[in-house]
Amino acid sequence: MQKDNRYMAIRTPRKNKENSTQSSFGNNRCRNSSQPPREKSVTKSGTSTKRNVDPYKAKEKTTFAVKSRCTLEELLKHHMQGKSSTALKQLVAKGVFTLNGKALKRLDVVLEPGMCVTMMSKPEPQFKMPQGLKIVYEDGSLLVVNKDSGLLTIATDKETNRTAYTYLSAYLKFYNPDDKVFVVHRIDRDTSGLLIFAKNQKIQETLQRDWNKNIESRRYIAVCEGYPESDEGTIHTYIREHPKSLKMYVCEKDDAGAQEAITHYKVIKKRHGYAMVELQLETGRKNQIRIHLAHIGHPIAGDIKYGAQSNPADRLCLHAQQIEFLHPITHKKMNLTSSIPTEMSIIFEE
Repeated sequence: MQKDNRYMAIRTPRKNKENSTQSSFGNNRCRNSSQPPREKSVTKSGTSTKRNVDPYKAKEKTTFAVKSRCTLEELLKHHMQGKSSTALKQLVAKGVFTLNGKALKRLDVVLEPGMCVTMMSKPEPQFKMPQGLKIVYEDGSLLVVNKDSGLLTIATDKETNRTAYTYLSAYLKFYNPDDKVFVVHRIDRDTSGLLIFAKNQKIQETLQRDWNKNIESRRYIAVCEGYPESDEGTIHTYIREHPKSLKMYVCEKDDAGAQEAITHYKVIKKRHGYAMVELQLETGRKNQIRIHLAHIGHPIAGDIKYGAQSNPADRLCLHAQQIEFLHPITHKKMNLTSSIPTEMSIIFEE
């Protein structure tokens, strides 16, 4: 892909006067004697999450050289990818960006070739994400996170604080008290993997209303006890919830409350009496994968609730590894994946 050459950014340490950025409007260039142009991608990993405020280190003066006619918003979004228009407006309102020494107060101001916009960077506080949750994708509409086994998606009567929802709510409000997070779907407490959250109610409703249409695929990885008779197949049953125990179980099609459940599976590893199975959901019922693997006689390792006799990883060995969906705003296909947890993959080592 050919790189967009309309913009060029030069960063200059504030303390080093010899390396100060000089602008030349006559020849459409901004020069720096020691630092080449650089772009820096934003990553969100580990337990500390950095907000995508600017791609440069704190306490630096950064100059963006304009190579062709564009708006301030276009220039900033090129260098501050993932930052919403609302967030950019807040930065502009603070007078962070200047042109010829004067603060720029509007995102729609038109910039001409040869102009140089200066940004005076300041370190922004970083939110330390609590252990058990990592952001893998974020934009102005969505958050996609990877949660650990043992963390609830939302609160229950017994646990109200330690949930993915409360962590993300605190994360957003740390930067803007008015921001909110909305649950789009859930995975079991003991299941690890990918979850989608919305940043406003409209996005939440759009995804939930057209769930089967928008969600093109969901892939899970499970470690089950024993080896399934067939290495690949489809499990098609009807399931319902017991009114007292709330435990799901396979039932007849005509039973009251029966829900159709379809799971496609493929064995990808076998060793030490366990099989690693890749599963694709055609329907998304409560505990569906757990019930289906137990139904064919191979419960998920660590799933005592549904008949497992062993717990080699000290957890339920089920991981939501991949999700593919249509973005509700851009309508682009999003395909996000998560690594198989080490405690599950280590079971198959020699």
